[in-house]
Amino acid sequence: MEKSFDETLSKLEIFFSGTIKSYPEIFSALKKLFYFENGTVYFLSPEALRIEFAYPKNASGKEIKITETEKNSFYNAEEKLKTEFFTGENLLAERLIVQNCVFGVLVVSSNKKFSAIDKRIFKTCTIAISNIIKEIELSKILKMQTKVLQEGIVKTGKAYRLTKSQNKKILEADKIKSKFLSNVSHELRTPLNSIIGFSELLQNPATGTLNSRQTEFVRDIQTAGIHLLGMINEILDLSKLEADAMKLKVKNFEISQCIEETLNILKPLYVKKNISVSKNIINSIITADYQKVQQILFNLINNAIKFTKNNGNIEIAAKPKRKFIEIRIKDDGCGIEKKYHRKVFKKFEQAKPSENSTGLGLTITKELVLLHRGSIKLKSEPEKGSEFIVNLPISVARYI
Repeated sequence: MEKSFDETLSKLEIFFSGTIKSYPEIFSALKKLFYFENGTVYFLSPEALRIEFAYPKNASGKEIKITETEKNSFYNAEEKLKTEFFTGENLLAERLIVQNCVFGVLVVSSNKKFSAIDKRIFKTCTIAISNIIKEIELSKILKMQTKVLQEGIVKTGKAYRLTKSQNKKILEADKIKSKFLSNVSHELRTPLNSIIGFSELLQNPATGTLNSRQTEFVRDIQTAGIHLLGMINEILDLSKLEADAMKLKVKNFEISQCIEETLNILKPLYVKKNISVSKNIINSIITADYQKVQQILFNLINNAIKFTKNNGNIEIAAKPKRKFIEIRIKDDGCGIEKKYHRKVFKKFEQAKPSENSTGLGLTITKELVLLHRGSIKLKSEPEKGSEFIVNLPISVARYI
């Protein structure tokens, strides 16, 4: 008997040669060592045994429910298997173990009784078969991952080419849109300036006397014109900013003069709402782009007027602060919730939608401030008004 077992051991080399790559090959090699009719590889899960491969039927997927006692028996490699499924003289069952971890059971069955040598051969082979099965499963996973990666690369390549093509079309369409808006805005701005100028002229007694109702109509025309001009300027400014075509034309000027001129432009708007404007300005010479600083002030003061109720108050302060000029514009309007503080500076975004606004004013204001290497922040609470704080370098020339 021992001689027969020793002779069989010499044939076990196939299980360590690395040539077996599949379940059918495992059972074919095993059948050359001793006779059996059927073989099954079971994988363990927390509540069941799942058939991974059945020989010679090549079936898989079926599950066998196991009890808590049976489960403990499977996982304890030191104990004998205690299960009604794998008992009898015509059946052999051994745990599949890799690095002391039980992951399944290998079972063979026959129509005749297995000999002691058959049992020893089977037990010995199972050690090698455990490692072969793990290699097979790892190979499956690697193949699956490789396939997924290859498909992903192909899809990504197609998606990249499609995205690139679409982006090109979007950029071209965006350029056409920006050019169109810029051209239309220029065409609209010229007659609007005339409307605003003539409406202001009509209010001058030198051109003739208007009755109270006519004066009110002319003021409405002027107010609407200023609103519309502001919106057109916003579109023009955005087009330039997006095209990276906006440059600073730096000169020396008094910040108080810039604030006063901006207030004169917006006077019809805050007078109409009977808003009180208070100023606390410590004058200082600033080296910056006059028109763009005026645009910053225009947008912020106009915004304050828009959200301040009739008979409300707006405070404007300016003072030197180290190497910067700090400008504060505060209103007692409806205020803005903290969650919207960043949103108000985004393109076409508003904390509260407004019919007479492009949603670009604060976006452009922030970009103009950044163009000057400055900063802008918002302090606001609901029903407590809003305060915009702008810091501009006293001399932007050193940064450009």
